[in-house]
This record gives sequence, C-alpha cells and structure tokens, in this order.
Amino acid sequence: MTWGKISHGAVPGVDEVGCSVGSFYCNAYTGDTSCMTSLPILCVKLDGSPKPSGLYTDFYNGWVGGNIATTQPVPGTWLTSQAAADQLCASYFGAGWQMAEFHHSGGGWDWYAYGNVRSDTKFWVRISDQPANCWNP
Repeated sequence: MTWGKISHGAVPGVDEVGCSVGSFYCNAYTGDTSCMTSLPILCVKLDGSPKPSGLYTDFYNGWVGGNIATTQPVPGTWLTSQAAADQLCASYFGAGWQMAEFHHSGGGWDWYAYGNVRSDTKFWVRISDQPANCWNP
C-alpha cells in the first residue's frame, strides 16, 4: 500500500501524509501499487513528541507523536515482512525507526508528524489489519 505527502508547513515543521493526495487514492484493503515497483519507504520514529499547538486533529487526521523520513526507493518485493521493512528503516536512520503504519496513534487515513518528506512520489506504508502489504499472499 502506498501513501503520499499531502501538505507541509501549515504548522511549522509538520507534514501531513496519507491516503488521499491530489488525484491519487490508496487502496487500504488490497493495495494499490505493484510490488515490482520501486518506491521510498515512509519511516517513522515514535518519540512521544507533543502535538504542536494550532494543529487540528480528528479521528481521520491524527498526530503520530514523532518524526518521519523516507528511504531511497526500494522494490516492494524487498518488503517480505514487517520486520524486514522495519529493518530497512533502521538501516537508513538508526535505532527506533520503523515503517510507517496506516493506523498510527491518533487516527488513520491521514496523519501528521514532524518532517519534510519528498512530495514527488508515493511511498510504501504498511497496514496491520488488511492484506494490502507486499508481504501478504
């Protein structure tokens, strides 16, 4: 499954990432991109960062409580498990970094975190309760 960057800077230093970006919509139920495609992984480090003042959140637009970054593009076929994806994030950014998840913290579909990830491509994310990951049969 893939997401994209929705916005940056409505609150300084904060990105909104999610399922609906311009004319692109993800498919959270079965996936939306061939696993043969090479895309960056959206990685997150959950460090308990407090929600910035002035940031409006709700059930569908939550605050993740951390920082995000993207890897270099990797084929979806490399994402053979959540552990493999998490290891790729940790190898790029260090201990505590993991593949971003659809249902992080305060909501799903879209959420906010500190960062400024690229906006020129979609990126791989995982979902815990649907067969939309490249490692699902």
